[in-house]
Amino acid sequence: MTRPRLRATRAAARLGGWDTTDLGLLALGATLAAGALLYAGAAAACLLTGRPTPEGGILPAFAAVGRPGEPAGAWPHPEQLPGPVPYWAATLAVLALAAAVGFVAARSARHLLDRHDASADRTRLGSLPGLASRRELTTVAGERALRTRARHARPSQPATAPPTELGYLLGAAHGRDLWCSVEDSALLLGPPRMGKGLHVVIPWILDAPGAVVATSTRPDTLAVTHAHRATRGPVAVFDPQRLAGLPDGLRWSPVRGCQHPRFALVRARGLASGTGMHGSVSDADFWTGQTETALRCLLHAAALDDRRALDLYRWSLNPVLAEDAVTVLTRHRDAADGWADALDAIVHADPRTRDSVWLGVRQALAALADPHVLHALDPGPDDRFDPETFLTDRGTLYLLASAVSSGTSAPLVAALVEDITETARTLAARSPGARLDPPLLLALDEIANLTPLPSLPSLMAEGGGSGITTLAVLQSLAQARHRWGEHAADTIWDAATVKLVLGGLAKMRDLDDVSRLLGDIDETTRSQSRGHGGERSTTTSLRTVPVLPPAVLRTLPFGSAVLLLRHARPAIIDLAPWPSRPDAAALTAGQRRIEAATATAAAVGRGNSGQLAARDGAAR
Repeated sequence: MTRPRLRATRAAARLGGWDTTDLGLLALGATLAAGALLYAGAAAACLLTGRPTPEGGILPAFAAVGRPGEPAGAWPHPEQLPGPVPYWAATLAVLALAAAVGFVAARSARHLLDRHDASADRTRLGSLPGLASRRELTTVAGERALRTRARHARPSQPATAPPTELGYLLGAAHGRDLWCSVEDSALLLGPPRMGKGLHVVIPWILDAPGAVVATSTRPDTLAVTHAHRATRGPVAVFDPQRLAGLPDGLRWSPVRGCQHPRFALVRARGLASGTGMHGSVSDADFWTGQTETALRCLLHAAALDDRRALDLYRWSLNPVLAEDAVTVLTRHRDAADGWADALDAIVHADPRTRDSVWLGVRQALAALADPHVLHALDPGPDDRFDPETFLTDRGTLYLLASAVSSGTSAPLVAALVEDITETARTLAARSPGARLDPPLLLALDEIANLTPLPSLPSLMAEGGGSGITTLAVLQSLAQARHRWGEHAADTIWDAATVKLVLGGLAKMRDLDDVSRLLGDIDETTRSQSRGHGGERSTTTSLRTVPVLPPAVLRTLPFGSAVLLLRHARPAIIDLAPWPSRPDAAALTAGQRRIEAATATAAAVGRGNSGQLAARDGAAR
């Protein structure tokens, strides 16, 4: 940000700030250095040919340059010098070695200068007026403050519990580590390639005291954290698109638990959220609501009649086939009152209305056309996923889906997350203090690219009180407005008690909103003027300027972030990348093993795709 200005200042000091004496001394020094190198070359030639060191100093060495065919003649004792070939060969070798040493020294000096500039930039940014002082940060985010909040957030932990059992490390400022509590909800804003996973997502997953649900569009987070999380509890991977291709992936049925109307309602809401209707069609709320109604009735009927995911897919292809679900809801004694009539009304509605609703149903369940996805959603009796056991065993679940083709898998990711969070709320309601202990971490990386999780605004607002720590990772506020809508995006932003803003944001509205939120300060300005008679006058005035202007926010150094923590003044903190951890070597080794297994599974998976498709086709 300020580095070009610093370098220009140094360049001006090196050139324009020197007088004749300085230049003369510089020339003298260069002459002496050149003479010393020439003499060293002559001495090296003598040593290599078995002669003693020549007498005469640097003047004969300079004179020998004018006699390249007979350099020995320039010396007081020519018999002490070898012939021209060894003489100049040794001299050139000495000059080349000196040049190499000088090149390495210059690069090292420049590297140290760059590091000093970066450190100076960070120090200057962290001490800007209007930012939180060291004492303020220690009061609200120090380890003592973390332990004070833990008495309420995690009363089961002893007073000597490590801080990673009570909260999450945010970074450091003024030489002090800063922490947030497990009951905080966090929002991380940063464009791609700005280190969101490196500095925040991966460290939080590694240190989570309880169960973890981690979403991602790439398996890099999985590779780094898998082995470490396996020491805490069971690890599962829900990878319906086989991005990682690891064997024994999680198999989960969207029908699970939907014999209870409450679960069917939550599951249908998650499935409908990934259909992409919000913002893409007129009257989106109406059509989304009708899609949810149809889906909850289909899920409820499938669960009551012990149907499989394949039956759901068949019903979604044509509303005529859904008459079977209407029959189940009509005849089953445990069916929710009125649900059969609701589904029947949609199936027999005006063809245009019916087809529009069923378009949403087909989009929500379109991923089941993929044999791999259908296999993952059709578990047997012995490999069904139980969210309650997963939470109590401090398990880790990785949800992978491609951002490019997530239009088909997005509803499934949303439905599975909603299933787990609803189970977590139920467990929390039955726990002491109405809190899940240990708490659940939802590390929702790239969640806007995957699916606009419908419960995210409420999770950010009240999840911490139930023992659900939510970390939402977004590329910009504009992305949130596009995926959730204006009001829901504002709720997500307002409800986040921890806000981390990285550099690189490019949308002026987002930068201006953050800059105004950081506040303003009064800056003293002085101006001088001179009258016609030569008299001078000085005027002092106050002006209001932002604590951090948008241009400064955009150019925050890599590895730094603006922290907005609850009611405290803003701070610029240094984030902690996971390779700086004491266990980084073990994490790197585990990462290599997972990456090797992923590469092997990808090769094997290509050969098995045809067999799986044939088997699922036979099952149909």
